[in-house]
Amino acid sequence: MMGRISTILGVLISIGTAYMVMHFKSIMDYVQALFSFFVAPLFGTVLIGMLWKRASPAGGFWGLLAGTLSSIGMWVFVKVNPANGAIIALSPNASDMAQNMYRALWSWIVCVSVTMLVSLVTRPKPVEELTGLVYGCTVLPSEGDLPIWKRPIFFAGIAIVVFLILQIIFW
Repeated sequence: MMGRISTILGVLISIGTAYMVMHFKSIMDYVQALFSFFVAPLFGTVLIGMLWKRASPAGGFWGLLAGTLSSIGMWVFVKVNPANGAIIALSPNASDMAQNMYRALWSWIVCVSVTMLVSLVTRPKPVEELTGLVYGCTVLPSEGDLPIWKRPIFFAGIAIVVFLILQIIFW
């Protein structure tokens, strides 16, 4: 029964989404809008959760919710009056793509700020539960006596050199 209900809801959502996409100038504008709604705030939540042991589950939830809702709110703010795009993108001549990218930035900032503020006033998880999950609570393995060509920094250096060469070639 749950599978049938999920299938019906999925089809109805996809039909509604198809009609919604028709109102965007291009499919890329639509994808960027979705990115600013969901991916940018989620990235902020994951980043804070991985790097800050004080982050709490409540902080992550409220930060993600605030980031997502702020992005959707900014999108509606611009759709109601296109001149408001100058406020979001800091330029009256910003394209839809630029507005999407600025909206993603603002939603990321809102998400990280709310996550940190809520985490500071709620109880954090014990350090024992964070071992292996958070950078500050994880013991980093020693590379010991490995030769340089077997270390990650060696391959990172090769990747940077290749990137620079390709950048020069295709500039």
